[in-house]
Amino acid sequence: MDNTKTLPVSNILKDTPPYGHGGDIYNNDVKYDFSVNTNPLGLSPIVKRKLIENTDVFARYPDIQCRQLCEAVSVNENIPGDNLLFGNGASEIFKLIVDVVKPRKALVTAPSFLGYSHVLNGTGAGIEYYYLEEEKNFVLDTDIIGKIPAGCDMVFLCSPCNPTGRVISKNVLLSVLLYCEENHIYLVVDECFLGFVPDYESLSMKNRLDSNYLIIVNAFTKLYAMAGLRLGWCACGNRELLTEMRRMQPEWSVSVPAQLAGIYALKDKEYIARTREVVQQERVKMAGFFEDMGIKVFPSDANFLLVKSKINLYEKLLARHVLIRWCSNFTGLSDEFYRIAIRSAGENKIFIKILTEVL
Repeated sequence: MDNTKTLPVSNILKDTPPYGHGGDIYNNDVKYDFSVNTNPLGLSPIVKRKLIENTDVFARYPDIQCRQLCEAVSVNENIPGDNLLFGNGASEIFKLIVDVVKPRKALVTAPSFLGYSHVLNGTGAGIEYYYLEEEKNFVLDTDIIGKIPAGCDMVFLCSPCNPTGRVISKNVLLSVLLYCEENHIYLVVDECFLGFVPDYESLSMKNRLDSNYLIIVNAFTKLYAMAGLRLGWCACGNRELLTEMRRMQPEWSVSVPAQLAGIYALKDKEYIARTREVVQQERVKMAGFFEDMGIKVFPSDANFLLVKSKINLYEKLLARHVLIRWCSNFTGLSDEFYRIAIRSAGENKIFIKILTEVL
């Protein structure tokens, strides 16, 4: 008879910091998750098939250098393989960047992804915020250059920004990069949602990877719906920085399934074209719905919408088993803001029906 005693999960995890992102389906009774902004089409059919067909290779250790994946991304993004580094999602990449550079002071736009402040706090870096203005629909302009503080050695930008959904214009990005290069400041540009934007090129495509201070971060998480597989990458012209990041990276941090999924995801061009079509069509419908309901909705270029309401939408929807992202813990936003993912036409129709009923 096994007399082993097990503690309740609630006791084991009582000291765990509160979950601060979307997707917390483990602590909530959720039937429809609109809190995570991943591809509404789900995993590519090609990726699903290849993962099932290749389960035997999952027993192997991963290729630490991610050679086949590196070649695939290099061709797809037109970036030399020597300028690429892969990790366990974008989150690991952000941590490696900060751990290697060890910035003393960083500028972060607000609101933006919480992960930047998280990794910066982990190294004791001082953080200053540049607050995007609600009156300007949270659009970033070149005013940020004058707000980069003295002694700053790292700037984080996000395009499209999470949670506002706004793309940063190329002129603004290049102006900020020029200033950062002149003042020896590392510019980290998060492009994890850029793939949802048709006809918008990565900053790396503008032949800027000769810069020692530009670091482009991307991931398969959002566009390819691979949040659970964990696969991110960065592009940088500073080979010494990349070498040091590789030295500090945990071994085998990119699993065999993740590498395999990444390689085949890039082959499914039809899937990406369909994704952009669905997101654009459904975003227009959802934005129109919020406007009709008298809920303020902000313009978005991405696969989610930022809305503002005095009514507690989070609690009302959660009572109906619908989870949305309450933005109260984003620096620069109040508890009246919510991020709503763009899902499939069927899911969005259900969302509209439920929200109409609860209001």
